Amino acid sequence: MFSNDELRGFIRGEILGDVFPYHTNDHQEVEKHLERLFYRIKRIHGVECEADFDHYGSGYASFVEFFCHRRTDTKVLWTNNGIQEKETKGIIVNISRLAPVAIMGEDMRSQRVRVETGEWLSGGNGLLIGDPRALQVSEDLKELARAIKLALHEYDIELLTKDQLDAPLPFKAEIPTILQEPSNYLVMDAIFYWED
Repeated sequence: MFSNDELRGFIRGEILGDVFPYHTNDHQEVEKHLERLFYRIKRIHGVECEADFDHYGSGYASFVEFFCHRRTDTKVLWTNNGIQEKETKGIIVNISRLAPVAIMGEDMRSQRVRVETGEWLSGGNGLLIGDPRALQVSEDLKELARAIKLALHEYDIELLTKDQLDAPLPFKAEIPTILQEPSNYLVMDAIFYWED
Protein backbone atom coordinates (compact mmCIF):
# COMPACT_ATOMS: atom_id res chain seq x y z
CA MET A 1 0.00 0.00 0.00
CA PHE A 2 2.25 2.85 1.25
CA SER A 3 5.97 2.71 1.97
CA ASN A 4 7.41 3.88 5.27
CA ASP A 5 8.78 6.98 3.49
CA GLU A 6 5.31 7.79 2.13
CA LEU A 7 3.76 7.34 5.57
CA ARG A 8 6.40 9.66 7.05
CA GLY A 9 5.54 12.18 4.31
CA PHE A 10 1.84 12.09 5.26
CA ILE A 11 2.76 12.73 8.88
CA ARG A 12 4.72 15.81 7.71
CA GLY A 13 1.64 16.95 5.73
CA GLU A 14 3.09 16.19 2.29
CA ILE A 15 0.79 15.43 -0.63
CA LEU A 16 1.59 12.21 -2.50
CA GLY A 17 -0.12 10.69 -5.51
CA ASP A 18 0.13 10.22 -9.22
CA VAL A 19 -3.46 11.21 -10.16
CA PHE A 20 -4.99 14.65 -10.52
CA PRO A 21 -4.88 16.82 -8.49
CA TYR A 22 -2.62 15.07 -5.97
CA HIS A 23 0.26 14.92 -8.45
CA THR A 24 0.29 18.76 -8.54
CA ASN A 25 1.23 18.94 -4.84
CA ASP A 26 -1.15 21.92 -4.65
CA HIS A 27 -3.33 22.00 -1.52
CA GLN A 28 -5.84 24.40 -3.14
CA GLU A 29 -6.30 22.13 -6.15
CA VAL A 30 -6.91 19.17 -3.85
CA GLU A 31 -9.52 21.17 -1.88
CA LYS A 32 -11.31 22.14 -5.12
CA HIS A 33 -11.26 18.49 -6.24
CA LEU A 34 -12.81 17.39 -2.94
CA GLU A 35 -15.46 20.11 -3.22
CA ARG A 36 -16.37 18.82 -6.71
CA LEU A 37 -16.60 15.29 -5.29
CA PHE A 38 -18.87 16.57 -2.53
CA TYR A 39 -21.25 18.14 -5.05
CA ARG A 40 -21.15 14.96 -7.14
CA ILE A 41 -22.27 12.91 -4.12
CA LYS A 42 -24.98 15.48 -3.28
CA ARG A 43 -26.46 14.79 -6.74
CA ILE A 44 -27.15 11.13 -5.86
CA HIS A 45 -30.94 10.77 -5.90
CA GLY A 46 -32.53 10.82 -2.43
CA VAL A 47 -29.23 11.51 -0.64
CA GLU A 48 -28.25 14.38 1.61
CA CYS A 49 -24.61 15.03 2.35
CA GLU A 50 -22.81 17.42 4.69
CA ALA A 51 -19.08 18.17 4.57
CA ASP A 52 -16.57 19.60 7.00
CA PHE A 53 -13.87 21.37 5.03
CA ASP A 54 -12.99 23.50 8.06
CA HIS A 55 -10.82 21.04 10.03
CA TYR A 56 -13.62 20.60 12.62
CA GLY A 57 -13.42 24.34 13.29
CA SER A 58 -9.87 24.27 14.65
CA GLY A 59 -6.42 22.84 14.14
CA TYR A 60 -5.68 20.71 11.10
CA ALA A 61 -7.34 17.58 9.73
CA SER A 62 -5.50 15.58 7.06
CA PHE A 63 -8.89 14.73 5.55
CA VAL A 64 -12.31 16.14 4.75
CA GLU A 65 -15.28 14.43 6.39
CA PHE A 66 -18.53 13.85 4.51
CA PHE A 67 -21.65 12.56 6.27
CA CYS A 68 -24.13 11.15 3.76
CA HIS A 69 -27.56 9.69 4.37
CA ARG A 70 -30.80 8.93 2.62
CA ARG A 71 -33.50 11.48 3.34
CA THR A 72 -35.63 8.66 4.73
CA ASP A 73 -33.02 7.80 7.39
CA THR A 74 -33.75 10.77 9.66
CA LYS A 75 -36.21 10.02 12.43
CA VAL A 76 -37.81 12.47 14.84
CA LEU A 77 -37.47 11.00 18.33
CA TRP A 78 -39.53 13.61 20.16
CA THR A 79 -40.86 17.16 20.02
CA ASN A 80 -41.57 19.17 23.18
CA ASN A 81 -41.87 22.90 23.92
CA GLY A 82 -40.65 23.87 20.46
CA ILE A 83 -37.57 21.63 20.67
CA GLN A 84 -37.13 18.54 18.51
CA GLU A 85 -34.63 15.71 18.76
CA LYS A 86 -33.70 13.86 15.57
CA GLU A 87 -31.53 10.85 14.83
CA THR A 88 -29.94 10.18 11.45
CA LYS A 89 -28.30 6.95 10.32
CA GLY A 90 -25.76 7.41 7.57
CA ILE A 91 -22.24 6.96 6.28
CA ILE A 92 -19.11 8.91 7.16
CA VAL A 93 -16.58 9.22 4.35
CA ASN A 94 -13.16 10.65 5.20
CA ILE A 95 -11.23 11.67 2.08
CA SER A 96 -7.54 12.36 2.50
CA ARG A 97 -6.14 15.77 1.62
CA LEU A 98 -2.72 14.11 1.24
CA ALA A 99 -3.36 11.09 -1.04
CA PRO A 100 -6.17 9.88 -3.31
CA VAL A 101 -7.59 7.57 -0.64
CA ALA A 102 -10.66 7.46 1.60
CA ILE A 103 -12.25 5.46 4.39
CA MET A 104 -15.94 4.77 4.98
CA GLY A 105 -18.04 3.66 7.95
CA GLU A 106 -21.47 3.97 9.49
CA ASP A 107 -22.59 6.56 12.03
CA MET A 108 -25.72 7.47 13.96
CA ARG A 109 -25.99 11.21 14.54
CA SER A 110 -28.32 12.99 16.90
CA GLN A 111 -29.28 16.62 17.10
CA ARG A 112 -31.64 18.91 18.96
CA VAL A 113 -33.09 21.83 17.05
CA ARG A 114 -35.50 24.65 17.70
CA VAL A 115 -38.53 23.72 15.58
CA GLU A 116 -39.55 27.27 14.69
CA THR A 117 -36.16 28.42 13.39
CA GLY A 118 -34.25 25.19 12.71
CA GLU A 119 -31.49 26.50 15.01
CA TRP A 120 -29.08 23.74 16.06
CA LEU A 121 -28.93 23.43 19.85
CA SER A 122 -26.86 20.30 20.49
CA GLY A 123 -25.92 16.99 18.99
CA GLY A 124 -23.54 14.12 18.82
CA ASN A 125 -21.69 12.10 16.22
CA GLY A 126 -18.90 9.58 15.87
CA LEU A 127 -15.51 9.60 14.17
CA LEU A 128 -13.85 7.02 11.96
CA ILE A 129 -10.29 8.04 12.65
CA GLY A 130 -8.38 6.17 15.28
CA ASP A 131 -10.43 2.95 15.05
CA PRO A 132 -10.25 0.76 11.92
CA ARG A 133 -13.01 -1.45 13.37
CA ALA A 134 -15.43 1.40 12.55
CA LEU A 135 -14.85 0.90 8.81
CA GLN A 136 -17.97 -1.10 8.11
CA VAL A 137 -21.45 -0.46 6.76
CA SER A 138 -24.56 -2.47 7.66
CA GLU A 139 -26.63 -4.26 5.06
CA ASP A 140 -29.38 -1.62 5.04
CA LEU A 141 -26.88 1.06 3.91
CA LYS A 142 -25.08 -1.06 1.28
CA GLU A 143 -26.89 0.59 -1.66
CA LEU A 144 -25.89 4.07 -0.46
CA ALA A 145 -22.33 2.80 0.09
CA ARG A 146 -22.24 1.48 -3.50
CA ALA A 147 -23.33 4.86 -4.87
CA ILE A 148 -20.65 6.65 -2.82
CA LYS A 149 -17.99 4.14 -3.92
CA LEU A 150 -18.92 4.82 -7.55
CA ALA A 151 -18.44 8.57 -7.02
CA LEU A 152 -15.08 7.98 -5.31
CA HIS A 153 -14.00 5.81 -8.25
CA GLU A 154 -15.02 8.53 -10.73
CA TYR A 155 -12.70 10.91 -8.88
CA ASP A 156 -9.81 8.38 -8.76
CA ILE A 157 -10.03 7.97 -5.00
CA GLU A 158 -9.31 4.51 -3.61
CA LEU A 159 -11.40 3.25 -0.70
CA LEU A 160 -9.08 1.69 1.88
CA THR A 161 -10.09 -1.26 4.02
CA LYS A 162 -9.68 -2.15 7.67
CA ASP A 163 -7.06 -4.75 6.74
CA GLN A 164 -4.94 -2.11 5.00
CA LEU A 165 -5.04 0.27 7.97
CA ASP A 166 -5.14 -1.90 11.09
CA ALA A 167 -1.42 -2.72 11.23
CA PRO A 168 0.84 -1.08 13.82
CA LEU A 169 2.85 1.82 12.40
CA PRO A 170 6.22 0.15 11.60
CA PHE A 171 8.36 3.02 12.92
CA LYS A 172 8.42 5.51 15.78
CA ALA A 173 6.76 8.81 14.97
CA GLU A 174 5.09 11.88 16.38
CA ILE A 175 1.73 12.25 14.69
CA PRO A 176 -0.10 15.53 15.27
CA THR A 177 -3.24 13.94 16.68
CA ILE A 178 -5.19 13.99 19.91
CA LEU A 179 -6.99 10.74 19.15
CA GLN A 180 -4.25 8.14 19.60
CA GLU A 181 -1.35 7.50 21.95
CA PRO A 182 2.07 7.11 20.26
CA SER A 183 2.45 3.57 21.59
CA ASN A 184 -0.79 2.63 19.79
CA TYR A 185 -0.21 4.27 16.37
CA LEU A 186 -1.59 2.35 13.41
CA VAL A 187 -0.97 2.88 9.69
CA MET A 188 -4.40 4.57 9.68
CA ASP A 189 -3.12 7.28 12.06
CA ALA A 190 -0.36 8.33 9.64
CA ILE A 191 -2.90 9.02 6.86
CA PHE A 192 -6.02 10.20 8.73
CA TYR A 193 -5.29 12.46 11.68
CA TRP A 194 -6.69 15.54 13.36
CA GLU A 195 -4.66 17.99 15.38
CA ASP A 196 -6.88 20.21 17.52
